[in-house]
Amino acid sequence: MQIQFYKYQSSGNNFILIDLISQNTNYYNLIEQLIKDPVVRKSDGILFISKSNENDFELSFYNPDGSESFCGNGSLCSLHYLKSNNKINDEALFSCQNQKYSAIITSEIKLKMQDITSYKYFGKDYFINTGAPHHVKFVDDANNFDIKKEATEIRNLPFYEQMDCNVNIVSDLGNGSIYVRTFEKGVERETLSCGTGAVASVIAFSLKNKYYAEKVMTKGGELKVTFQKNRSNEFSNIYLIGNPLLEYQGKMHL
Repeated sequence: MQIQFYKYQSSGNNFILIDLISQNTNYYNLIEQLIKDPVVRKSDGILFISKSNENDFELSFYNPDGSESFCGNGSLCSLHYLKSNNKINDEALFSCQNQKYSAIITSEIKLKMQDITSYKYFGKDYFINTGAPHHVKFVDDANNFDIKKEATEIRNLPFYEQMDCNVNIVSDLGNGSIYVRTFEKGVERETLSCGTGAVASVIAFSLKNKYYAEKVMTKGGELKVTFQKNRSNEFSNIYLIGNPLLEYQGKMHL
């Protein structure tokens, strides 16, 4: 069996994208085989685009270990693919993990995230769920930090016994920019960037400081995050903004 795939990246976060609308295949029958494929194992996850009766499409995302989640950068890549192939308009609606999302597509892609009205403080750290759970830690210099060691310690906290988390290490670069490194659960290593992690880090930065940061620098590139914040520190109209790129396409033999 041959499966057409597309290799995408958004600010260094890289994915295998499979369009099941065109191939008319049930992805549930493919997951176990796909996560063993060397191409998939080297990526940060698999994106499946399926038909939807209510929205423009349905998106399913699987980490390399087979666990399912929502993915911000993966959503940007999916929107780029569909728009490039004239399968959606400049505004799109889709569902993922039983949540509805919308996007605006111009020279860049603006993905509207879920509102954030609750979070948890861990001393100077934060837990924020942006569609995926994130622990955000601020340090002076994120580059000089053992992120794997820190992520292991954080994920072993009693709070995370029932719910695993991604770990973000964040530094303030000034001029409205932050630098973010992310250790992702399900991938079990540091990735070059993380969309939901970028959103969590910007929201945490806003809670920590009286000024905002919208530009997120990562090892793989740049993302932007915009939002509105009310007096109760609740966040709405949150947008993850990026410029995904198709790297190549090919066929897998299963």
